[in-house]
Amino acid sequence: MIYYDTHAHYNDEKFDDVVDETIKECLDIGVHYINNIGYNIESSKKAIELSKKYNECYAVIGIHPSDVGKCEVEDIEKLYKNLNNGKIVAIGEIGLDYYWVKDNKEEQKKLFISQIDLANKLKLPIVVHSRDASLDTYLTLKEHPAKYGTLLHCFSPTEDLVRLVVENNYMVAFGGNITYNRAKSFQKYMDMIPATQIVIETDAPYLPPVPLRGTINTSKNLPIILEKLAEYKHMDVEELSKIVYRNSLEFFNIKE
Repeated sequence: MIYYDTHAHYNDEKFDDVVDETIKECLDIGVHYINNIGYNIESSKKAIELSKKYNECYAVIGIHPSDVGKCEVEDIEKLYKNLNNGKIVAIGEIGLDYYWVKDNKEEQKKLFISQIDLANKLKLPIVVHSRDASLDTYLTLKEHPAKYGTLLHCFSPTEDLVRLVVENNYMVAFGGNITYNRAKSFQKYMDMIPATQIVIETDAPYLPPVPLRGTINTSKNLPIILEKLAEYKHMDVEELSKIVYRNSLEFFNIKE
């Protein structure tokens, strides 16, 4: 089977000394492409550097809501203009996160909207992070649509977000979180989302799937995630592998 890890962080310091061997191990098990996702200026630069070093790696650049006030959207635009090698495929991860901080919601929304505007200007899709903020994510995306595609990363479905996805033909990415016990409540939502709107991810080095909790996650674990997704979708795993791989190529405009 073939895999596209649509969301990983090999630009994370946990991989500093092992990135070459780790990426090789992932390619050896059938991972064809990996998106390295930025969350501030420095990590976005590293994502671009990795895309230059490895044919199989692409870059997504942006400012995570946790970094609101620490860097400016103009800096992301400068990165794109000065370092773009044709392999920056989206703006992300951007969005809203009320889990850690709840007293800067308006600042988070402004940052989110300004990065949606940047993506529209650059004709790129967006990769969205939403944690404990499903209604505001719903309203923001509804009022400020991304013109070139929206992907909801590490998707934890709620009524609001599933409605938004189905209404607007958005993409959703499922990762190791679907193997956790709390994901059993996802079943009714899984039935509502067509396979043609789904991709897979790892969020490496974070969110390792069961039974690997407590380890450093890598793209080698995509088969575990895909197996669980096929179980939820009541589909043959090889058929689903082809569908989510094709979805990934089309969403990020990758030409093979």
